[in-house]
Amino acid sequence: MNKNRNYNLKKTIDGLVNRSLISIVLIMSLLLVNKFNSNFLSNFKNTIFNRSFNFVKINSLSKKFLGKEFIYSQKKSNSIGVMNEDLISGESHKYYDGEKYIVSSNLPIGTVESGVVIFVGDKQHFKNTVIIQGTDNYNIWYGNLKDVSVNLYEYVEKNSLIGLADGNEVYMLIEKDNNYYSYEDYKKSKN
Repeated sequence: MNKNRNYNLKKTIDGLVNRSLISIVLIMSLLLVNKFNSNFLSNFKNTIFNRSFNFVKINSLSKKFLGKEFIYSQKKSNSIGVMNEDLISGESHKYYDGEKYIVSSNLPIGTVESGVVIFVGDKQHFKNTVIIQGTDNYNIWYGNLKDVSVNLYEYVEKNSLIGLADGNEVYMLIEKDNNYYSYEDYKKSKN
């Protein structure tokens, strides 16, 4: 028993040391490239502040080279399983690049795909919004929420509760590579 605990502790420390060393090497490499390339810093800032990170790709590279997923963790799912049917079967209308669904007030809203929460806050026209970058590389926006129950960069399982409908409308926008999809087109692309 004690031997297993020591082995697990050593494995955890080794993983932490490896990730720290990789981070240091990456930072030093970026600093060196910046020193010798005058455009690098402005391009780097543009990439960081104006583009969305591909967490799925980062995670798969981490798993490939480090043997462990970097972002995704095994969290207890707060699965509700009913939101998708109630939301999608309801009345819907085109709303900017997404869709507006007429729902019952306080309807629990769950995710249509597992992924990483990449935004929580106010978005123009979509009000209080949660954006999840799915494991399928689609960014799915859930707007007009209250009582949001997820945090930034948290991994959530499919059908996990993320909040409640604030009133009788919920907005959903599905985006991948600057292309926008209806929920029906998204479902077709998954089959």
